[in-house]
Amino acid sequence: MTIAISFDGNQLETERPIGIDVATRDFIRGHFRFGHQEKFYCVCPNIDAFELYKKYAQDEGIERERCLSINQNDPEGLEKAQCLLRYDPGIVRNAWARRHHGQRLYSLCGVAHSIASAEVMEVVGSYLSSPLQSWDALICPSKAIRSAIQSIITAWEGNFKERFGHEFNCPLELPIIPLGVDTARLKNTASPYNRTQQRNLLGIPDDEIILLYVGRLNYIAKANPLPLLIAAEEAAKNSANPLHIVFNGYFNDPVNENAFNQAISNFCQNVNVTFVKHGDPKFPNGVWAAGDIFCSLSDNIQESFGLTPIEAMASGLPTIVSDWDGYRDTVRNGIDGITIPTYMPSAGTGREIAYRYFSGQYSYGDYLGATSQSISVDIPSLVTAISLLSKDSEKRRTMGNAGKRRASEYFDWSHIIAAYEELWNELTVRRKHANEEMPLLKGDNFHPSRQDPFIIFREFSTKTIFINGRVSLLTENWQETLKRISLKMSLILPNNLMELEKIPALIAQIEAQPDSTLEQIASALEENNQARFVMTIGWLLKLGIFQYHAPEGDP
Repeated sequence: MTIAISFDGNQLETERPIGIDVATRDFIRGHFRFGHQEKFYCVCPNIDAFELYKKYAQDEGIERERCLSINQNDPEGLEKAQCLLRYDPGIVRNAWARRHHGQRLYSLCGVAHSIASAEVMEVVGSYLSSPLQSWDALICPSKAIRSAIQSIITAWEGNFKERFGHEFNCPLELPIIPLGVDTARLKNTASPYNRTQQRNLLGIPDDEIILLYVGRLNYIAKANPLPLLIAAEEAAKNSANPLHIVFNGYFNDPVNENAFNQAISNFCQNVNVTFVKHGDPKFPNGVWAAGDIFCSLSDNIQESFGLTPIEAMASGLPTIVSDWDGYRDTVRNGIDGITIPTYMPSAGTGREIAYRYFSGQYSYGDYLGATSQSISVDIPSLVTAISLLSKDSEKRRTMGNAGKRRASEYFDWSHIIAAYEELWNELTVRRKHANEEMPLLKGDNFHPSRQDPFIIFREFSTKTIFINGRVSLLTENWQETLKRISLKMSLILPNNLMELEKIPALIAQIEAQPDSTLEQIASALEENNQARFVMTIGWLLKLGIFQYHAPEGDP
């Protein structure tokens, strides 16, 4: 099974990566490592992206020559690839483009990460009115994300039914395939030697219990640290060992940094707090080895899956996480760690938030902040969890080992890529046998909003050039004809016209058969592309070389 990956390389090598970019980069590398392809196809917007794609291949032991770039407008190349994968939900435009060439040529596959933004919600909402097929799929990394996508699709299905009076169903598959991690790398970084080294660099004694958070330090768009700070401070009052919170990440802006520091100064009297900047050269592999308990209490709809809990599990750390979105698909309560209950207002409470975001009164950050402001993590349960694990080293070890096995057996890239390939094979089989949605009939336009401009604007002109009309020569001076054709303003996009080498034969044919219709002239010239032939006639009329004579009955 082969696929082509849509790869633009944007934001993948920045100092401040976000989850989707990390997931994209690691998927590409995982595909090179475990994908069963002789050739690795990609669709890149420029040479820089293609060079980065080949670099990733080389990093994983794949010869650069095995990487091939396919033009996004090359249907034969995409047919050879069998499936075009976009590592985002934006497959609607690709579906319309494919319809122009043939909807059974290849499958489309997208991946849904965060779907809270207006742009992504609009894309999902447009699935119902686009020519997606049952051999296309949008991969969801968690049950929660699939539920969110189904909610939007169901709302649109109901809207269409109410308006048009019959059922509308989106044929798109919504399989659940989680994100992956490199478990071998993380297992090696979390060694006892690295623990000692990292603790020494941090200046944290071995008897202190480190509660480790890894990720963006953004209380509006990622996770509010207040529950962790409050609960850790409460647990520290009765802890035999000092508690120390280590935040490993980066601040988006001074606003977030100031907010974190203000909260810490107000709540943390018995708990020490240390920040380790993402990308700190002293910690090239992070600070996974230094931690005792991983804590991530996401309360934000921007989250979709959560890579860091799996990375923590692969590093052998027990986890305390909020019972939230994809976290509940990965961490097993009481086995790999402890999940903390979360609370959200009832359905219908946030209509004003939705409207303000839609109307532009709220930015994306405002939308996330207004929502998460009323989402809570159960602090008493969190205090109990921190107290339990900080006191019981054997339970930490047992949960850490269970998490390590789970990460290796379920979330290593070898398993994730195999699940992708199984899906792609299923889509290929379905493409050969399933019924086609919105088939393109002969003469139909591939996209209702991208019609032939000579249809949309047909009322602009006085007359229409019909194939049963005739033309006569306005000039028989060949030098004058060449002069007009060779002007810069004469020839704009020659690929829409018949081959320029045929122009002398066209003129000769009109001279020899002045009463012939355009259809007869095209036949004599063996010009099979009628559209290009008629556009060529229009072009030569524009240059004053021909004059058009409408057929009888044409007003």
